Amino acid sequence: MAALLEISAARREFVTPEGGRLAALDGVDLTVGANEFVTLLGPSGCGKTTLLRAISGFEVLDNGTMRLDGMDLTALPPFRRPVNTVFQSYALFGHMTVARNVGYALEVAGVGKASRDAQVAEALEKVGLAGMGGRRPGQLSGGQRQRVALARAIIAKPRLLLLDEPLSALDRNLREHMVGVLGDALRATGTTALYVTHDQDEAFALADRVGV
Repeated sequence: MAALLEISAARREFVTPEGGRLAALDGVDLTVGANEFVTLLGPSGCGKTTLLRAISGFEVLDNGTMRLDGMDLTALPPFRRPVNTVFQSYALFGHMTVARNVGYALEVAGVGKASRDAQVAEALEKVGLAGMGGRRPGQLSGGQRQRVALARAIIAKPRLLLLDEPLSALDRNLREHMVGVLGDALRATGTTALYVTHDQDEAFALADRVGV
């Protein structure tokens, strides 16, 4: 399998309240293949989110390299990285309809309305929300809002999708259901994904490969 993401010797330090230094990432090496679903499993505070933020450009490595599709990410600003992130907080626009939330990136990019509407409908169908584009986020359940966030992420066809514990705010039964929805949607679109979680069952249910 060809490597899509290659991380070598990644290190990121933070200053502690006591004035010391804490290495959230300490010599991390990771390779993710094209169309692969990789999960990083570990407890809170072990550096999982820091790694995702470094890949997306919101944290700057102190040492190490990151390459995506052979392109050096180290000096690229976040908006130039072909990466999307799904958070546990959904981050939806409450004043917009579901359809406009999902298609917002296409709208900003100047995609025509007919093409945009067709792509939005296809994305909503893939996450099990066909026909719900006219609703607003406040009219949806937690699981439905998370599916809107997923549809919004995959519609832009990112080279890499980062998922930061996106199901942790849901109750257990809904989380188990969403694991199936999430896995099916990403595999249907051939999306390469890097997913972080502290839940062992979630990690092994979703991933092609698990890093601890």
